[in-house]
Amino acid sequence: MAHSVKVTLKKGGFVSSDVEFADLTGEGKDDAIVTVDSGGAAGIIAVYVFSAGSGKDLEVVYRNQRLYRAAARVNPGPALVYSVPQYKDGDELCCPSAYRETELKWNAKTKRFGVAQRRTVAPTG
Repeated sequence: MAHSVKVTLKKGGFVSSDVEFADLTGEGKDDAIVTVDSGGAAGIIAVYVFSAGSGKDLEVVYRNQRLYRAAARVNPGPALVYSVPQYKDGDELCCPSAYRETELKWNAKTKRFGVAQRRTVAPTG
């Protein structure tokens, strides 16, 4: 775990209670998608994927610890998608002009997640 995430957790940040489960690694067991919230305006600052793989112990198979106001979800496939706001001059903190989505898929050969797609999307609602 990155030092900055550890410090955030000690100063009011928390592991989000909205843990998602999906078999992202294709090993027949659900993996856990866990986010860390700053507890403040920065919102979600990190996302982790924990997998039991073929063993009994959980291991981190993906981590991104440099996020800001992120969101994470599972898309059909399944694939992990996380998004971060893209602000333009004049945007309020609540209302970015767009979001940058990154879709990650598991590569069974390399046993790593790789970027399958990046796209910019308009805000919804």
